[in-house]
Amino acid sequence: MSGGWDDELAELRVLYLREAGARLGELERWLDALERDGADARALAEVRRAFHSFAGSGATYGLPVVSSLGLDAERRCTSVGVGPAVAADVRAWRETVAGLRREIESAAPTASSPAASTAPSAAAPPPMASSVLVVESDSKDRPALVRGLELDGFTVTAAATLAQARSALAGRLPDAVIVDVGPDEASGFALIESLRAKPGGDRPVVFVVSPHGGVLDRVEAIHCGADGHFTRPVDVPAVVRRMRFLLDRERGEVPRILSVEDDSHQEAFLRTVLSSAGYEFRAVAEPARLEAELASFRPDLVLMDVMLPGVSGYDLVRSLRQDERYATVPVIVLTTRGEMEARIEATQAGGDEHLVKPVSPALLLSTVAARVERGRFLRTLVERDGLTGLLTHTALLERARVSVSKKRRDPRRQWTWIMIDLDRFKAVNDRYGHPTGDQVLGRLAGLLRARLRQADVVGRYGGEEFAVVLEDLSGAEAARLLERLRADFATIEHRPREGGEVFHVTLSAGLATLDEGEDLSSWVQAADRALYAAKEAGRDRVVVAPPRG
Repeated sequence: MSGGWDDELAELRVLYLREAGARLGELERWLDALERDGADARALAEVRRAFHSFAGSGATYGLPVVSSLGLDAERRCTSVGVGPAVAADVRAWRETVAGLRREIESAAPTASSPAASTAPSAAAPPPMASSVLVVESDSKDRPALVRGLELDGFTVTAAATLAQARSALAGRLPDAVIVDVGPDEASGFALIESLRAKPGGDRPVVFVVSPHGGVLDRVEAIHCGADGHFTRPVDVPAVVRRMRFLLDRERGEVPRILSVEDDSHQEAFLRTVLSSAGYEFRAVAEPARLEAELASFRPDLVLMDVMLPGVSGYDLVRSLRQDERYATVPVIVLTTRGEMEARIEATQAGGDEHLVKPVSPALLLSTVAARVERGRFLRTLVERDGLTGLLTHTALLERARVSVSKKRRDPRRQWTWIMIDLDRFKAVNDRYGHPTGDQVLGRLAGLLRARLRQADVVGRYGGEEFAVVLEDLSGAEAARLLERLRADFATIEHRPREGGEVFHVTLSAGLATLDEGEDLSSWVQAADRALYAAKEAGRDRVVVAPPRG
């Protein structure tokens, strides 16, 4: 498997061969120090790190013997441990250095290969997904599925037969398709296969609904091209959550990869491969800076080298796992050790995956992609409110803190906090029941998702209270937007779950623009006071908080 990194790796190979002589010279100076004083712990650590570097990078640049020689020497350093290095050890390491030099010098003529072309840039993410085709023959289940999707902000088209579904798929393809393969599984699977065969047919998310939930049924669904399999009776919230995650993944932010790596050549390799695949890449060479980089970069995945200056990568992983903010961040441990003990140590430290250097670009990319997807899905489960699918209170405040930090760096930018509360919501629950009240909350959540931008932060603050953080809108612009939202929500017709009269619900809102130098607590309190003022003034209105100075 090859990719856009091929030409850039050729350039990096030239640089690697050019700089290898100086690296070998530095290694020999540390060997001189060991020869003078075999108990020099720092010299032994530096020798081990140098051999570790050659072990992890040689094969990457087409020099497998370099990796083999480096690995053997690194193991000998490990066996010496904290004891003094004897003369025989130093002699063996000098022979290894000579062998490394011969291999590198013999490869030097290939370093004059033509310069590489620039790697292609990552494709732009697809537009926000919203349309769903529901192919459901059961008239009892179809309304609930359609209603659940519409409450979450999707535009739904229903097809009662496979013939209607084929007609709907003849035009512009929807963003997602749900196919009931009930009485005629073969025809349902054939519909999915024909969809996948169309130009652009690989893009829609496809779910299968079946009365059977065995392993073979799920395998058959995956084999025909489905992204998910659900059994009857359908768990509508589960279907909606999974669909929202998969569609958000397609249009979401570029995944961020943080590499903890002090070897410049290994860093260059990782940067080239991952950047060419469209990832945003950042490296930190000093372990002491890891905490600051985690907070500022907010990576979707961490690549952790085991051998670092002054500290073990395993210890860094243990430290990271003690911070609940990074509990769901996947960590891939990179090491030259492939034995079972190394894998066990990586797992015990809290690592999610163990890769042996030198690692092939294809294996690196496939492992990173799988771990990033799983990590994002787990984070979605943790950060999203189960009823509305919006951010939880904690996740909402965490995003708002980021906005406050950005405001301090760039006071010219604007952020607005909006606090929304449903009017007389207790009366809705008392009169129509909590299931109907939950339906009202879902309708408001769906409206907010449909009317606001992807970059806006929307969360459930608690109970019937919602909060929104709008970016780069003035207070007046935010107020106009909120007035339209208020009016739109007031026109929505709600009906009790058990049937009955149609009713309407209104909302009140308060908003506050973030002042320069203001902290999060003051900002939120200002919006909360504005909301209280809206309630006191008669409800069903928007109040703007005055500047705090």
